[in-house]
Amino acid sequence: MIFKTGNCWRCCYDPETGRYTAEIGGGHNHSLYEITKEIFDRVDDPNVEWPASLICEGRQLYMAVDDRCGPPYTVVLDSDYQKICPWAKTRVSGRVWSEELTDAAVEVFASEANNRPQRRAKKAAREKQKAAEAAVQKEQESAEPAASGSSAAGPSADGTPRDYSRLTRFLPVLETDETLYDEENGYSDVMFRFLEELELACEKEPEHAGLQEMKRIFDQEESSPGYIFQHLSVLLRGLKSLESGQA
Repeated sequence: MIFKTGNCWRCCYDPETGRYTAEIGGGHNHSLYEITKEIFDRVDDPNVEWPASLICEGRQLYMAVDDRCGPPYTVVLDSDYQKICPWAKTRVSGRVWSEELTDAAVEVFASEANNRPQRRAKKAAREKQKAAEAAVQKEQESAEPAASGSSAAGPSADGTPRDYSRLTRFLPVLETDETLYDEENGYSDVMFRFLEELELACEKEPEHAGLQEMKRIFDQEESSPGYIFQHLSVLLRGLKSLESGQA
């Protein structure tokens, strides 16, 4: 990475990603930006009187404010700020603005206009997530007790295939949604309900290799959001196998 540093500002160019980023301030009072090559090239020009003002023309990613003029607060304008700006050492100050408040601010303030496309896209993803969770919850609440009792049990007495619908109903959400986990709230309710159903199925069918393979992903000592999502394809493959009756 190539850096340029000045009084209370720092800019970075990452040749691997071709991305230009910058930081103003530091510690508990700082902001992160995604900037252009033109800004990066000019920021240390002796003719530029206020480099920080030039950096502010970029797209703001993150803002932590602790200026003693009021309670400290943090605004996360792009939840991918750590991926976009991995070199910066961020510190959350005070209360973190909610997604709703941040969305409203981005829509109101002209200075944040270049954040609107990504904010609107992520808002749509959150709404899709909530709708999917509501649908799963509704289905779960309306399920017949008899179906619950037979779920994830062994083959029926007449030899017909097992009904794994209480597990496979999670397939569309796990397969298409990218908001099953976030740093602020952790796992979504969908993930917790899926894990509950999976554990129940494994208890009733301890010899079922496919079910046990899926559960092992969550049982590993190194299990973490990154590890689990790295093995999401195993979960999807197992659910599709159950759905097709090949388990």
